[in-house]
Amino acid sequence: MSAAGDGTGRRLAGRRVLVGRGGDWGERVAALLATEGAEGVVVPLITFAPPADVAPLEEALRRLADGAYDWVTVTSATTVTALAERVPGVLGPDRALPDLLRATRVAAVGPGTARALTEHGVATDLLPSGERSAAGLVAEMTGQGAVGRGDGTRTSGARVLVPHSDLAEPTVVDGLRAAGWAVDEVVAYRTVRGPGPSEAVRAAWRSGGIHAVLLSSASTVRSLVELLGTPASSVVVCCIGSRTAAAARELGLRVDVVPAAASAEELVAALAAHGVPGAAPGVPGVGGPARRAATDPAAAGPAPDPAAQAPLPPSPAPDRRPL
Repeated sequence: MSAAGDGTGRRLAGRRVLVGRGGDWGERVAALLATEGAEGVVVPLITFAPPADVAPLEEALRRLADGAYDWVTVTSATTVTALAERVPGVLGPDRALPDLLRATRVAAVGPGTARALTEHGVATDLLPSGERSAAGLVAEMTGQGAVGRGDGTRTSGARVLVPHSDLAEPTVVDGLRAAGWAVDEVVAYRTVRGPGPSEAVRAAWRSGGIHAVLLSSASTVRSLVELLGTPASSVVVCCIGSRTAAAARELGLRVDVVPAAASAEELVAALAAHGVPGAAPGVPGVGGPARRAATDPAAAGPAPDPAAQAPLPPSPAPDRRPL
Protein backbone atom coordinates (compact mmCIF):
# COMPACT_ATOMS: atom_id res chain seq x y z
CA MET A 1 0.00 0.00 0.00
CA SER A 2 1.24 3.45 -0.81
CA ALA A 3 2.22 5.44 2.27
CA ALA A 4 1.90 8.92 0.82
CA GLY A 5 -1.28 10.76 -0.06
CA ASP A 6 0.59 13.77 -1.46
CA GLY A 7 4.10 12.48 -2.04
CA THR A 8 5.38 13.69 1.35
CA GLY A 9 4.38 10.74 3.54
CA ARG A 10 1.19 12.47 4.70
CA ARG A 11 -1.33 9.74 3.89
CA LEU A 12 -4.44 11.85 4.60
CA ALA A 13 -3.39 15.01 2.78
CA GLY A 14 -6.39 17.02 1.62
CA ARG A 15 -8.88 15.06 3.70
CA ARG A 16 -11.26 16.51 6.25
CA VAL A 17 -12.06 14.21 9.17
CA LEU A 18 -14.86 14.72 11.68
CA VAL A 19 -13.64 14.00 15.23
CA GLY A 20 -16.71 13.14 17.27
CA ARG A 21 -15.39 14.05 20.69
CA GLY A 22 -13.97 17.30 22.04
CA GLY A 23 -11.76 18.24 24.97
CA ASP A 24 -8.18 17.06 25.33
CA TRP A 25 -8.95 13.86 23.43
CA GLY A 26 -10.34 15.74 20.45
CA GLU A 27 -7.40 18.13 20.39
CA ARG A 28 -4.92 15.25 20.51
CA VAL A 29 -6.68 13.43 17.68
CA ALA A 30 -6.79 16.61 15.58
CA ALA A 31 -3.04 17.03 16.11
CA LEU A 32 -2.43 13.42 15.06
CA LEU A 33 -4.53 13.93 11.95
CA ALA A 34 -2.54 17.06 11.11
CA THR A 35 0.68 15.02 11.05
CA GLU A 36 -0.96 12.95 8.29
CA GLY A 37 -2.00 16.09 6.41
CA ALA A 38 -5.71 15.99 7.33
CA GLU A 39 -7.90 18.70 8.81
CA GLY A 40 -9.56 17.48 11.99
CA VAL A 41 -13.02 18.95 12.46
CA VAL A 42 -13.67 18.57 16.18
CA VAL A 43 -17.41 18.30 16.85
CA PRO A 44 -18.26 17.23 20.43
CA LEU A 45 -21.09 14.83 19.68
CA ILE A 46 -21.02 13.98 23.39
CA THR A 47 -19.82 15.79 26.46
CA PHE A 48 -19.65 14.99 30.15
CA ALA A 49 -21.29 16.28 33.32
CA PRO A 50 -21.19 15.44 37.03
CA PRO A 51 -23.71 12.89 38.36
CA ALA A 52 -27.15 14.30 39.09
CA ASP A 53 -26.46 13.44 42.74
CA VAL A 54 -22.78 13.70 43.68
CA ALA A 55 -23.25 12.47 47.26
CA PRO A 56 -22.71 8.73 46.52
CA LEU A 57 -19.56 9.55 44.56
CA GLU A 58 -18.14 11.77 47.28
CA GLU A 59 -18.90 9.16 49.96
CA ALA A 60 -17.12 6.49 47.91
CA LEU A 61 -14.12 8.77 47.40
CA ARG A 62 -13.85 9.43 51.14
CA ARG A 63 -13.72 5.67 51.72
CA LEU A 64 -11.13 5.40 48.96
CA ALA A 65 -8.92 8.06 50.56
CA ASP A 66 -9.27 6.31 53.94
CA GLY A 67 -7.87 3.07 52.52
CA ALA A 68 -11.11 1.07 52.37
CA TYR A 69 -10.25 -0.39 48.94
CA ASP A 70 -7.41 -2.59 47.75
CA TRP A 71 -7.93 -1.49 44.15
CA VAL A 72 -9.62 1.16 42.07
CA THR A 73 -10.29 0.59 38.36
CA VAL A 74 -10.01 3.47 35.90
CA THR A 75 -11.50 2.77 32.49
CA SER A 76 -11.12 6.11 30.70
CA ALA A 77 -9.31 9.44 30.79
CA THR A 78 -12.71 11.00 31.46
CA THR A 79 -12.92 9.02 34.70
CA VAL A 80 -9.53 10.43 35.69
CA THR A 81 -10.81 13.97 35.13
CA ALA A 82 -14.05 13.27 36.98
CA LEU A 83 -12.21 11.95 40.03
CA ALA A 84 -9.67 14.76 40.03
CA GLU A 85 -12.43 17.37 39.91
CA ARG A 86 -14.07 15.95 43.07
CA VAL A 87 -10.90 15.85 45.18
CA PRO A 88 -10.98 19.46 46.48
CA GLY A 89 -14.56 19.07 47.66
CA VAL A 90 -13.82 15.73 49.35
CA LEU A 91 -10.35 16.27 50.82
CA GLY A 92 -9.85 20.02 50.77
CA PRO A 93 -8.83 22.76 48.32
CA ASP A 94 -5.12 22.01 48.49
CA ARG A 95 -5.41 18.29 47.80
CA ALA A 96 -5.04 16.51 44.44
CA LEU A 97 -5.63 13.12 42.86
CA PRO A 98 -2.49 11.46 44.32
CA ASP A 99 -3.85 12.22 47.81
CA LEU A 100 -7.07 10.42 46.94
CA LEU A 101 -5.32 7.31 45.60
CA ARG A 102 -2.34 7.06 47.95
CA ALA A 103 -3.79 4.10 49.92
CA THR A 104 -4.92 1.94 47.01
CA ARG A 105 -3.59 0.30 43.86
CA VAL A 106 -4.68 1.59 40.47
CA ALA A 107 -5.69 -0.56 37.49
CA ALA A 108 -6.03 1.29 34.17
CA VAL A 109 -7.73 -0.02 31.07
CA GLY A 110 -5.07 1.11 28.61
CA PRO A 111 -2.15 3.42 27.83
CA GLY A 112 -4.34 6.48 27.18
CA THR A 113 -5.91 6.18 30.62
CA ALA A 114 -2.50 5.53 32.18
CA ARG A 115 -1.18 8.66 30.46
CA ALA A 116 -4.03 10.72 31.93
CA LEU A 117 -3.23 9.35 35.39
CA THR A 118 0.46 10.19 34.93
CA GLU A 119 -0.45 13.75 34.00
CA HIS A 120 -2.13 14.00 37.42
CA GLY A 121 0.87 12.51 39.19
CA VAL A 122 -0.55 9.01 39.69
CA ALA A 123 1.34 5.82 38.81
CA THR A 124 -0.55 2.87 37.34
CA ASP A 125 -0.08 -0.47 39.10
CA LEU A 126 -1.73 -2.68 36.47
CA LEU A 127 -2.36 -2.49 32.73
CA PRO A 128 -3.81 -5.28 30.57
CA SER A 129 -1.05 -7.12 28.76
CA GLY A 130 -3.50 -8.30 26.09
CA GLU A 131 -6.77 -6.74 25.01
CA ARG A 132 -7.03 -3.08 26.08
CA SER A 133 -10.69 -3.10 27.08
CA ALA A 134 -12.94 -3.61 30.09
CA ALA A 135 -12.89 -7.35 29.41
CA GLY A 136 -9.10 -7.29 29.09
CA LEU A 137 -8.82 -5.43 32.38
CA VAL A 138 -10.94 -8.04 34.16
CA ALA A 139 -8.92 -10.86 32.61
CA GLU A 140 -5.67 -9.27 33.75
CA MET A 141 -6.89 -8.62 37.29
CA THR A 142 -8.46 -12.03 37.79
CA GLY A 143 -6.22 -14.24 35.69
CA GLN A 144 -2.75 -13.02 36.55
CA GLY A 145 -3.02 -13.14 40.33
CA ALA A 146 -2.90 -9.39 40.89
CA VAL A 147 -2.42 -8.70 44.57
CA GLY A 148 -4.13 -6.51 47.14
CA ARG A 149 -2.17 -3.84 49.01
CA GLY A 150 1.24 -5.00 47.84
CA ASP A 151 1.66 -7.46 50.71
CA GLY A 152 1.31 -10.60 48.59
CA THR A 153 -2.37 -11.30 49.31
CA ARG A 154 -4.36 -12.67 46.39
CA THR A 155 -7.13 -10.72 44.72
CA SER A 156 -9.87 -13.24 45.52
CA GLY A 157 -11.97 -11.36 48.05
CA ALA A 158 -10.09 -8.10 47.49
CA ARG A 159 -12.18 -4.95 47.74
CA VAL A 160 -12.34 -2.74 44.66
CA LEU A 161 -14.01 0.54 43.74
CA VAL A 162 -15.29 0.82 40.17
CA PRO A 163 -16.14 4.43 39.21
CA HIS A 164 -17.76 4.67 35.79
CA SER A 165 -20.04 6.53 33.41
CA ASP A 166 -23.79 6.36 33.82
CA LEU A 167 -23.86 4.52 30.47
CA ALA A 168 -21.07 2.02 31.23
CA GLU A 169 -21.53 -1.65 30.44
CA PRO A 170 -21.35 -3.89 33.55
CA THR A 171 -18.33 -5.79 32.21
CA VAL A 172 -15.89 -4.82 34.95
CA VAL A 173 -18.37 -5.04 37.83
CA ASP A 174 -19.83 -8.38 36.77
CA GLY A 175 -16.48 -9.89 35.84
CA LEU A 176 -14.80 -9.04 39.15
CA ARG A 177 -17.81 -10.12 41.21
CA ALA A 178 -17.90 -13.45 39.39
CA ALA A 179 -14.24 -13.94 40.37
CA GLY A 180 -15.00 -13.35 44.05
CA TRP A 181 -14.04 -9.70 44.39
CA ALA A 182 -15.95 -7.37 46.74
CA VAL A 183 -17.04 -4.64 44.32
CA ASP A 184 -18.45 -1.20 45.04
CA GLU A 185 -19.50 0.72 41.94
CA VAL A 186 -20.40 4.39 41.65
CA VAL A 187 -21.32 6.77 38.83
CA ALA A 188 -18.46 9.25 38.40
CA TYR A 189 -19.93 11.23 35.51
CA ARG A 190 -22.80 11.41 33.06
CA THR A 191 -22.50 11.25 29.29
CA VAL A 192 -24.73 13.84 27.63
CA ARG A 193 -25.45 14.82 24.06
CA GLY A 194 -23.23 17.53 22.64
CA PRO A 195 -24.40 20.80 21.12
CA GLY A 196 -25.91 21.02 17.68
CA PRO A 197 -23.11 21.29 15.09
CA SER A 198 -22.67 24.60 13.33
CA GLU A 199 -24.43 25.17 10.03
CA ALA A 200 -21.03 25.10 8.30
CA VAL A 201 -20.41 21.59 9.62
CA ARG A 202 -23.91 20.49 8.61
CA ALA A 203 -23.36 21.86 5.11
CA ALA A 204 -20.02 20.08 4.77
CA TRP A 205 -21.57 16.84 6.03
CA ARG A 206 -24.42 17.06 3.49
CA SER A 207 -22.29 18.06 0.53
CA GLY A 208 -19.39 15.65 0.84
CA GLY A 209 -17.00 18.16 2.39
CA ILE A 210 -16.21 15.73 5.20
CA HIS A 211 -14.45 12.58 4.08
CA ALA A 212 -14.23 10.44 7.24
CA VAL A 213 -15.58 10.28 10.78
CA LEU A 214 -13.90 8.98 13.94
CA LEU A 215 -16.23 7.49 16.56
CA SER A 216 -15.00 6.75 20.07
CA SER A 217 -18.05 5.19 21.78
CA ALA A 218 -21.58 3.96 21.24
CA SER A 219 -22.75 7.34 22.53
CA THR A 220 -20.91 9.19 19.78
CA VAL A 221 -22.53 6.91 17.21
CA ARG A 222 -26.03 7.67 18.47
CA SER A 223 -25.38 11.40 18.66
CA LEU A 224 -23.86 11.44 15.17
CA VAL A 225 -27.02 9.96 13.69
CA GLU A 226 -29.29 12.21 15.77
CA LEU A 227 -27.38 15.46 15.17
CA LEU A 228 -26.02 15.04 11.64
CA GLY A 229 -27.68 11.99 10.12
CA THR A 230 -26.32 8.77 8.64
CA PRO A 231 -23.01 9.23 6.79
CA ALA A 232 -23.02 9.20 3.00
CA SER A 233 -21.60 6.11 1.34
CA SER A 234 -18.41 8.03 0.50
CA VAL A 235 -17.59 8.76 4.16
CA VAL A 236 -15.09 6.39 5.79
CA VAL A 237 -16.44 5.34 9.20
CA CYS A 238 -13.72 4.56 11.73
CA CYS A 239 -14.70 3.10 15.13
CA ILE A 240 -12.29 2.85 18.06
CA GLY A 241 -13.31 -0.66 19.09
CA SER A 242 -15.66 -3.59 18.64
CA ARG A 243 -18.44 -2.24 20.89
CA THR A 244 -18.48 1.07 19.05
CA ALA A 245 -18.49 -0.76 15.73
CA ALA A 246 -21.40 -2.95 16.87
CA ALA A 247 -23.40 0.13 17.87
CA ALA A 248 -22.69 1.70 14.48
CA ARG A 249 -23.84 -1.38 12.59
CA GLU A 250 -27.00 -1.59 14.71
CA LEU A 251 -27.88 1.90 13.47
CA GLY A 252 -27.23 0.94 9.86
CA LEU A 253 -23.76 2.42 9.41
CA ARG A 254 -21.12 0.68 7.33
CA VAL A 255 -17.97 0.34 9.44
CA ASP A 256 -14.77 0.61 7.41
CA VAL A 257 -12.01 0.74 10.01
CA VAL A 258 -11.52 -0.69 13.52
CA PRO A 259 -7.96 -0.42 14.92
CA ALA A 260 -6.24 -3.36 16.58
CA ALA A 261 -5.96 -1.40 19.85
CA ALA A 262 -8.38 1.16 21.27
CA SER A 263 -6.34 4.36 21.44
CA ALA A 264 -6.30 7.71 19.69
CA GLU A 265 -2.96 6.92 18.08
CA GLU A 266 -4.09 3.55 16.75
CA LEU A 267 -7.36 5.04 15.52
CA VAL A 268 -5.64 7.66 13.37
CA ALA A 269 -2.97 5.21 12.20
CA ALA A 270 -5.62 2.71 11.11
CA LEU A 271 -7.53 5.39 9.22
CA ALA A 272 -4.36 6.54 7.47
CA ALA A 273 -3.44 2.97 6.54
CA HIS A 274 -6.93 2.33 5.15
CA GLY A 275 -7.09 5.56 3.19
CA VAL A 276 -9.84 8.10 2.62
CA PRO A 277 -11.54 9.12 -0.64
CA GLY A 278 -12.68 12.60 -1.54
CA ALA A 279 -9.31 14.35 -1.26
CA ALA A 280 -8.68 17.89 -2.40
CA PRO A 281 -8.14 18.25 -6.18
CA GLY A 282 -5.03 16.44 -7.33
CA VAL A 283 -4.69 14.30 -4.21
CA PRO A 284 -5.49 10.63 -4.95
CA GLY A 285 -7.25 8.25 -2.61
CA VAL A 286 -5.17 5.73 -0.68
CA GLY A 287 -5.94 2.08 -0.04
CA GLY A 288 -8.31 -0.50 -1.46
CA PRO A 289 -11.88 0.61 -0.68
CA ALA A 290 -10.81 4.24 -0.60
CA ARG A 291 -9.20 4.04 -4.04
CA ARG A 292 -12.32 2.41 -5.50
CA ALA A 293 -14.54 5.13 -4.06
CA ALA A 294 -12.20 7.86 -5.26
CA THR A 295 -12.27 6.59 -8.85
CA ASP A 296 -15.90 5.42 -9.00
CA PRO A 297 -18.32 8.40 -9.05
CA ALA A 298 -21.18 6.19 -7.89
CA ALA A 299 -19.20 5.08 -4.86
CA ALA A 300 -17.77 8.49 -4.10
CA GLY A 301 -21.14 10.25 -3.91
CA PRO A 302 -21.82 13.85 -4.92
CA ALA A 303 -18.99 16.26 -5.62
CA PRO A 304 -18.15 18.50 -2.67
CA ASP A 305 -19.72 21.94 -2.56
CA PRO A 306 -16.84 24.47 -2.83
CA ALA A 307 -18.38 26.44 0.04
CA ALA A 308 -18.14 23.35 2.22
CA GLN A 309 -14.38 23.25 1.68
CA ALA A 310 -13.81 26.50 3.58
CA PRO A 311 -12.33 26.19 7.10
CA LEU A 312 -15.04 25.27 9.58
CA PRO A 313 -15.66 27.34 12.71
CA PRO A 314 -15.59 25.78 16.19
CA SER A 315 -18.74 24.07 17.43
CA PRO A 316 -20.89 25.88 20.02
CA ALA A 317 -20.69 25.10 23.72
CA PRO A 318 -22.47 21.96 24.98
CA ASP A 319 -26.02 22.27 26.17
CA ARG A 320 -25.91 19.29 28.60
CA ARG A 321 -28.94 17.52 27.15
CA PRO A 322 -29.12 13.92 28.40
CA LEU A 323 -28.72 11.07 25.92
